[in-house]
Amino acid sequence: MQKSMRKLWLLLVICLMPGLLPASSIKRADMTEITRDSQLVFEGRVIGTRVEQLPGERSLHTWVRFEILDVIKGSYNKPFIELSFLGGTRGDLTVKVSDMQIPHMGEHGIYFVEDTGRRLVNPLVGWSQGHFLVKYDRKLKRQTITTLDGQVVRDIDTTARKSNMAELSHGIAYGVITRGGAEKSSIGPEDFKSLIRGMAQ
Repeated sequence: MQKSMRKLWLLLVICLMPGLLPASSIKRADMTEITRDSQLVFEGRVIGTRVEQLPGERSLHTWVRFEILDVIKGSYNKPFIELSFLGGTRGDLTVKVSDMQIPHMGEHGIYFVEDTGRRLVNPLVGWSQGHFLVKYDRKLKRQTITTLDGQVVRDIDTTARKSNMAELSHGIAYGVITRGGAEKSSIGPEDFKSLIRGMAQ
């Protein structure tokens, strides 16, 4: 009973923390914004995770360690980087942030990092909007890019801009084309990175 009450109380505290909002309150952006607002964009692979409860804090943070495979935007000269995500599991305590997916061991992706020097609820710009996966397509026999929820990225429209009316994110930024069927092939990592580099100039 005490453990259950502790979890409930902690989740209530987490939900009331200033600046902590569910992903449904994240504004939808376009890919130009996502790229512009990123201090660092890199291709990487998750090689380790650890969960910490910092002194004086009641929340948990998951530190994700990435091997950097390629820097797409920004300056970073180390082979590894660690990013902190609010939430995680430690012992009998689990803290979850609504609609946020923490990168998992072995994940290969492209990450748009807002600020490498600050600890944020989610360090990725636009949350899932700045979180892409690199997957191997067995039919095509090559790597492809997918959104965080597994939709194949067909192309990036670098001219697409969000509307003037505020819209909440559904996980995919304006300009990310995921439809088109077989007639429009999926985009590979190199072409995706080339488009991002073009927007970063």
